[in-house]
Amino acid sequence: MTDVTPATPEWNIAQLERHLSDGAVFTAHWTVNLQDQGESAGCYGSIGFTVAEDPENFIPYEDLTKETVVGWVQDAMGEEQVAGIATALAAQIEQKLHPTNAQGIPWNN
Repeated sequence: MTDVTPATPEWNIAQLERHLSDGAVFTAHWTVNLQDQGESAGCYGSIGFTVAEDPENFIPYEDLTKETVVGWVQDAMGEEQVAGIATALAAQIEQKLHPTNAQGIPWNN
């Protein structure tokens, strides 16, 4: 019996929007991709942040990392939405691997 580890979605940040005055990030544009069994699925979106008034936890723009900002995005979405994205991507791949629908017109086949 072969152990099959479920594929893990890969989160990335495509772009950040920030205030030039203080470098505070107010919007992150994100992507999520999932690859499994030779197929892939992805989605993207944007999420806004409220500029924190906590100077002790402020991270200057130039010191931000992908991991930090992905954490912000996922925290802002909440566990349920993050899990829902993973489920939807897995369903897209399942549909590619085992289609239940088709497209076309019969006279062009």
